[in-house]
Amino acid sequence: GAVTTLFVGSLMDGKIDGHYVLKLGNANNGVLAGLVSITAPCSTCEPWAAFIIGFTGSFVYMGGVSLLNKMKVDDVVSAIPVHGFCGFWGVLMAALFA
Repeated sequence: GAVTTLFVGSLMDGKIDGHYVLKLGNANNGVLAGLVSITAPCSTCEPWAAFIIGFTGSFVYMGGVSLLNKMKVDDVVSAIPVHGFCGFWGVLMAALFA
């Protein structure tokens, strides 16, 4: 989650002064996004599925951040994308990978 979110976030933000910028906040929230995504199905899925769920949870997080920015919702610490969107993603994945 952290590595995926770190690099995907830098690609989504684009170049700043001609360079891609890696933001540590994206990595921190990527860890949380992966962990929250795997919390619901942790007792019912295989380790390979947990990897996929955590990996895709980072994309759900980045999409949630973009959605809230477009809707002009002020969420300073990105709690809604991490806990709301990734938690919902985890519940859906529990049904898919069980």
